[in-house]
Amino acid sequence: MKVKCVIIDDEPIARDIIRDYILKINELEIIAEFNKPTEALVFLNENKTDLLFLDINMPEINGINFAKSLSDLPAIIFTTAYREFAANGFELQAIDYLVKPIP
Repeated sequence: MKVKCVIIDDEPIARDIIRDYILKINELEIIAEFNKPTEALVFLNENKTDLLFLDINMPEINGINFAKSLSDLPAIIFTTAYREFAANGFELQAIDYLVKPIP
């Protein structure tokens, strides 16, 4: 059984890089990608997701508040250029925190 992943990031290049890494791991499957957290929220409330790759600094809502708004919190890997949010991410039981740029 594959781990169902969702990517949420407003930057197309960041989504491309994350997607490329995920596609190299047979056990992972991308079920959706979003550049707008509000659209992702609807999807996540209707679809089982195992792992969320979540940017923190986005125009509509930041990733920390977005994660707090989820009723069924999947495993989260935060992806951001801002190191100062790491503690907040781990308070939400994030399994990892990747600092951009991701090589």
